[in-house]
Parts: sequence; structure tokens; C-alpha cells
Amino acid sequence: MNNKLNRTKAASVNAVTMLITQLVGLFLKFGVQTALIHELAQDFVGLNGLFANIVSLLNFADLGIGTAITVALYKPIAENDIDKLRALIGLYKKAYAGIIVLITTLGVLTAPFIHLFIKNTNFSEMEILWWFLLYLCSTVATYFSAHKRSFLMAVQRGYLNSLNDFLFKGAQQVLQIVILVFFHSYLWFLVVQAGMAVISNFQLSRMAGRRYPEVFEHQSHHLSLKIDHRTQTSIRKNVVGAISSKIGEIVVFGTDNILLSMFSGLVAVAKYSNYMLIVQSISSLFSQVLASLVGSIGNLHVTTSVSRQKVVLYRVIYLNALINLFVSVGLAFAFHSFINIWAGHNYLLSTTVTIGIVVNYSINQSRFGIQNFISGMGLYWSLRWKSVIEAIVNLVLSLTFIGAAHMGVLGVVAGTLGSNLMINLLWEPYIVFHDGFHESMGNYIVRYLIYEVPIIFVIIGLVMFAANFELGLAELIMSAIIVECAALFLFFALTFRTKEFNYFWRLVVGYLKK
Repeated sequence: MNNKLNRTKAASVNAVTMLITQLVGLFLKFGVQTALIHELAQDFVGLNGLFANIVSLLNFADLGIGTAITVALYKPIAENDIDKLRALIGLYKKAYAGIIVLITTLGVLTAPFIHLFIKNTNFSEMEILWWFLLYLCSTVATYFSAHKRSFLMAVQRGYLNSLNDFLFKGAQQVLQIVILVFFHSYLWFLVVQAGMAVISNFQLSRMAGRRYPEVFEHQSHHLSLKIDHRTQTSIRKNVVGAISSKIGEIVVFGTDNILLSMFSGLVAVAKYSNYMLIVQSISSLFSQVLASLVGSIGNLHVTTSVSRQKVVLYRVIYLNALINLFVSVGLAFAFHSFINIWAGHNYLLSTTVTIGIVVNYSINQSRFGIQNFISGMGLYWSLRWKSVIEAIVNLVLSLTFIGAAHMGVLGVVAGTLGSNLMINLLWEPYIVFHDGFHESMGNYIVRYLIYEVPIIFVIIGLVMFAANFELGLAELIMSAIIVECAALFLFFALTFRTKEFNYFWRLVVGYLKK
């Protein structure tokens, strides 16, 4: 393959493309949710959130196979080893054929029992069953081109996937808004979602095949190519680590709406889903921008020294801290007034719950830099016990808080926050520094606390302050701009002497001079 980009340029192109497409997609996503809120009953909003959680549970069928093989692609891509790439892609494609069968079977078997997860619903069992199967179709469709999508990410062409996804997802969301506003049909809402997912993945598959024919054409002829023992061992270990990581992710983020639906009903799910839509949309926006660096980190790991990798890590952590502060301040200040304007007073959650949601966001955002290095360095084997223990702690805490203590939405928020604080904050950086760099993580911990502790105090203060006001949209925008500018000024004032600030400052100045 002679189609190579400079590592820094590739990361920049991927990040900028993802940022722009995700920003536009974010507005369309809110348009869809707004139409759901105002054109259908509150229970439909809750049901849609419940379906999303159940499908995320079924996604454990992925088992981390794709992620593990993607890590294995970095070296043959760097060495232009086409035969090895064909063998790995062939293995990947074969694995996903099995995954498609497995997730479809599990979904069909689960569908007749979805109504059991809902407390006091007016929907019939057959309505819930068919709606869920349609929802499932849009997820299954993404697996048909999964091997090509991951190859594009590994070869640092993730922006192609972003553009393709943006085009078809945007068309889907516009059609869904039209259907909700003019026809008020949840059924056709789901039909459009499934249909566009199929078309989008078909187009991505064609595009990748045309750009990299030497890898994808006549793929069936290369399934018999042998993968060396060392690579097989590495893939096996990363698969096991990624499996446990997947399980942990599913339990932590995929059970909240299910627990709320069972113990509190769909109205509670609807309220929580609106807050989490905002948090997860923003989180997804920036996580995908940062995830676009994973291919470059993988290349960095196999081509440079540990000292160079640490320099890049601290730059990524600095950039992530800046994003974290910016978003956390905006959420903390604007949540109360924005939900009131957007969805209405009936969708508001308490101040305590809002603080918990924003602090959870901030802590999860603070982990992205380290998580990207775990991915890029292929350290999934080291994650195998961390994620399982995290899942157990989260589930026990959430069940205790929401089931035994009857804390409602606050219970699931407290469960996630507890597992984050008890398990993730030390274990993940330990993996990178101990298993990746083979040294102490003391400097990282100091840096992390310097960044994160002030952010948490700012969140608590701003949420409590903002709860006393119900601002109009224009007032909210102007006030938020002032608050954000003050927060960013303070951040730069405290960090302008650091190497990371100077690096990004030179980068920005150099770009503006072009």
C-alpha cells in the first residue's frame, strides 16, 4: 500500500473530520430526540432508551475480537506486509460472520421477554417484540462491514468512515424527524433507522474495497494464509482481555435503563435518557475525536521509544483535560435551564442527581487518554480482571442503591460513580505505566489530580448555583459563554508554563501563520 499519511497529519485529518461530522450529527440527534419528546408520549422516549440498553447488552457478542485483530494490523500496515494483512482481515471477516449469527439469535430469543423488563406499561407484548426486532436490525447491520471499518481506522483513514456515517446517519435522522412530526409513527421511525444502517454499511464496504483492492479483493482466496504463532498468541491474549473489558463496559453503561425500567418505570427512564443523551452525545463526540488518535498511537508504539510515547501521552492527557473542563463547565451550568427549555419541567432531575451525572461524565472523560494508549499499545490482556471486577462492583452498588435503598435515578448514578472511583482511576493508568512503559505512575497521578480535582469542585458549585435560575435560551447562551471563557482563562493561566501548553501553542501559532 502506497497510500500513507504522515502520522501527525493523519491524526489531525481524522480528528477534525470526526469533530465536524459529529457536531452536525449531534444537532440532528437532538432534533430526533426533540421530536420524540414532543410528538410521542413519554413512555416512547423511555422505551427507546430501554431498547438501546438491551441491544448494548447483546453486543457482548463482539467479544473484543475486532479490537484485538485491529491492534495486530498496526505492524503489518507499517511494514506493508500485504499477505499478513490479508490473513488477518480474512480471520476478522470469518469471526464477524459468526458474530452476526450469534447476536441475531440472541436478539430473537430475547425479544419475547422484553416486556418483563418494564414496570406498568400500556404497550402490548407484540408491539414491544416487533419494535425491538426492528431496533436490533440497525445494530446487526453494522457488523457486515466491521472488518473494513476497523482496517480504515488502523490505516489512519477513519475520516472515510466518519464521512460515510455522517451522510447516511444524517439522512436517517432527517427522515425520522419528518416521520415523527407528520405521521407520529414509532414503527416507521424504526424502519428508517434499520434501512439506513443497511445502506450505510453496504456503501462503506464498497468504498473500502475500491480503495484497498490488494487487501480486500478475492478475500476468500486468502483465508487459508497462515498467521504466525507469535501473532496468534498476541491476538488470543488481547481477545481474552477485550472480552472482559467488553463485559465491564456493558454492565456499567448498558444496565442503567434496564434497572430503572424494572424498578421505577419508563417515565424514570425517559427523564434519565434525556440527560444521558446529552452526556453521551458530547462524550461520543470527543471520544471519537480522541479515538482517531489510536491508530497513530499504535504506529507510535511499534516505531518509537518509550520516552517519546510518554511525551505524546502527556500531551493527549493535557488536551483531554482541556476538553473535560470545557464540557463539564458547560453541562454543570446549563443542564437545568436547557432541559427545562428543551424537554419541559416534567423531565427535570434533582440537583444531586445532576451533580452525580456531570461528575461521572468528567471522570469518564478524564480516562480517555489512558484508554487510548491501552488500545494503541494492545494491552487488553492486562484489562481482563479489572473490567470484570468493575462490572461486579457497579452491578452490586446499583442494585443496592436502586433496589434496596429505593434511590431511583440517583441509585444508578451512584453505582457508576462508585465503581469509577473504586476501580478505574488507578487500575487503568497502572496498566499503561507498569505493563506498557515498565515504570512508576507517580508523576501521572500528580498530574491527574491537578487537572481533575478542581474540575469536580467547579461542577458541584456551578450545578448548585444554576439550579436557582431558569434562564431563557438567549440568557443561557450568553451566560454560558461568559462562564466557559472564565474557566478556560483560568486553565491556561494555571498551565501556561507547562511543556504541553507550549507544544499546543506553537502548533496553533504555526497553523495560523500558514
